[in-house]
Amino acid sequence: MKNENNIELISPIGATCNKVDLKKAMVPICDEKLSPFASYVGDMHKLNKPKKNTTKIEADFLLEKGHIGDIEKAILMTINHLLFATSLQITYYLKKSGYSIESKTVARKLTRLKEKSFVRQIEFVSENSISSYKAYYLGYHGTGLLRALDIKTYSQGYVSEIKTFKIKSILASNQLLTQVMNEELQFDVSKVIVNDNIRGCIVRPQSVLKFNDKDFFVEVVRKVPNWQEKLTQKLVRYETVIENYNNLNIKLKKKPVLIIQGESYEHMFEIMNLYEENNYKNMDVIFTFDRILLYQLENAFFVVDHKESKKGIFSFLFKGIKNR
Repeated sequence: MKNENNIELISPIGATCNKVDLKKAMVPICDEKLSPFASYVGDMHKLNKPKKNTTKIEADFLLEKGHIGDIEKAILMTINHLLFATSLQITYYLKKSGYSIESKTVARKLTRLKEKSFVRQIEFVSENSISSYKAYYLGYHGTGLLRALDIKTYSQGYVSEIKTFKIKSILASNQLLTQVMNEELQFDVSKVIVNDNIRGCIVRPQSVLKFNDKDFFVEVVRKVPNWQEKLTQKLVRYETVIENYNNLNIKLKKKPVLIIQGESYEHMFEIMNLYEENNYKNMDVIFTFDRILLYQLENAFFVVDHKESKKGIFSFLFKGIKNR
């Protein structure tokens, strides 16, 4: 799809996006298994506590003896940047940051960091199952250590009171972030984007991705009750924010593209149709969904194909007449 300036939209991996014809029946291009970050019936999360609390004196001892070394500190800084992260996401992040480390090593160190209260572990439970993956955020001693190193920390407050789908939304966004990241990427997670002088000019994307030549807002959509209505309201605000991208509380080099991330291809197809029902003239949108980001990144970004529109048909006919 081309934007209003007749320019092909480029994805975060630097490729043109796949086109989806909404007039044709929805045909899944990926297995229909849902992402672990999808919203399930009865979704909730619980905090897995360490076997015993680690005192500050004990934490100081671990630091003094080098038991919390450079790799452990790098893991803590990664979690601080991502707010919530899985072991796999932390591994990807570290590898792309130049560390030579395997997922088993990260998992083992996370277990120890959890038992010593440097990180906290979250488990997800639904009506029918307990998720096999765990998520992590900074614990008491992890926050204290980073602050001692003069690193700004992003406290999550009472995590038990955060809605489960909001945590999953950040995890889903971090899946995208850790897959597309490269050495030039700068990003913010769950940052409020606002211009206080313009009514309705405020959004809170799950992440903001800033590359050298392009910027993206990432909005993750979960199939919670009334998700269509909530997304429609958000899109109105996104259009206002993107239209005023030169006057926001963050610096953007170019007009940002909105990436909307669904739970599955079928869900993304629904989101595309919802988007097309409205007239958003002032923003460009790319679509994706959870699992394809992990397994088919090169094919993971989509735009609505408008080649069947009347305008496109007339242009084609005119071009044919002109060439006779």
